[in-house]
Amino acid sequence: MAEPVLHDGEDLSNAVRTRLAAVQGAGQRTWTPSQAVVRSAEGVWLTTVEGRRLIDFASGVLVTNLGHGHPGFASRLARYCAGLPRNSYNLVTEIEVSASERLVASLAAVNRNAQKALWAASGSEAVQKAMWVALARRPDRPIIAATRHGFHGKKGLAADVTGATSKNPNVRFISFPMEEAHDEAFYQAELDRLAAEHAGRIALLITEPYLGAAGSYHPPISYHQMLARWCREHDIAFIFDEVQSCFGRTGRMYACETYGVEPDLVVLGKGVANGVPAAVTVGRADLIDALTWGEASDTFSAHPEACAAVCATLDVFEEERIVAHVQEVAPQVRAGLEQLVARYAFVRAVRGEGLVYGVELADADAARACVLEAYRGAAGMGVHFLGPLAGKVLRVSPPLTIQPNEIDQAFALLTKAWDRIAD
Repeated sequence: MAEPVLHDGEDLSNAVRTRLAAVQGAGQRTWTPSQAVVRSAEGVWLTTVEGRRLIDFASGVLVTNLGHGHPGFASRLARYCAGLPRNSYNLVTEIEVSASERLVASLAAVNRNAQKALWAASGSEAVQKAMWVALARRPDRPIIAATRHGFHGKKGLAADVTGATSKNPNVRFISFPMEEAHDEAFYQAELDRLAAEHAGRIALLITEPYLGAAGSYHPPISYHQMLARWCREHDIAFIFDEVQSCFGRTGRMYACETYGVEPDLVVLGKGVANGVPAAVTVGRADLIDALTWGEASDTFSAHPEACAAVCATLDVFEEERIVAHVQEVAPQVRAGLEQLVARYAFVRAVRGEGLVYGVELADADAARACVLEAYRGAAGMGVHFLGPLAGKVLRVSPPLTIQPNEIDQAFALLTKAWDRIAD
């Protein structure tokens, strides 16, 4: 049994952590140095069982884009859910139709290939269904192309295209711009070699807009446009995994708009329902329709509450101009992060866009120390991070509703906390 994470002076939290370790496997959650025990949450604030307040710099895992307890979201969700059945497997509800129509229309405003939807209960399942339809449309094409070091999930085909190697003999990886200094010709040559080696046998290419789990690497716009061009030339389905980047995270409603591409299939998840489990693939009708009755069904896909949450989320985004707000506050967040780079020798780099950034630390020890000291904070307040990505990168992804004064508070707390590491 993995030992629980315990902290001095947190008797109530330690009791909860100890109880959890006795009845739940450690594999249930990702390890982080803090393991905050939260009693309540509102807006960008988490309150621990000891009453300490933490500014949420994680949003779950880019899930609660509208923050916690958003009153407009909560009231709309309750209204949409009133009287609905608790399942969707063998029946149809109007809210499912409305949610599908609204998602297709929302994405179609920036991507003409958004024509039909295929629901799932999690991001990795939606990724898998996107790959299923691409393979089903061209059963004569078994080869799957994916960009290296991506994270698409831990299940089935989604796991097969995650990382840099695969047990699936049909998967082929291509390079994604990270720290190496290659020009576009390098990546184009790699694509051309792949097309020549597997001429007429590649069904799909799947990529993320940016590499999140690998350490927050955001490519030049020309890279994704090159991938889209290559897919069109070879009749290969281009899949954009926007599970963590959709709904405003990159400064646009969809990352495909940020990067100026119109993928054949776009996978949406995490923030799409503001914390209610939901995911959906939206794309070309001929691809979605490659599967017939039951071939993509499962118990919880298009659950009425999930569809209601998507509609409630879309309502708030439209009425409160959430994407415009992201564009307004993003420069303030970037400036704060760049000041951390200038202030601390152990903060090496900042990478990101919109309201998603990676802060690269000197090493894993420095990253763990930064998470812990941010959690401890000062005067009963702190900042909540996920555990380090790729060993030494902290993701900064607060709720999109964060206000300028809260951004200032967060960086004031981080400065006090990380000064203790620098001393």
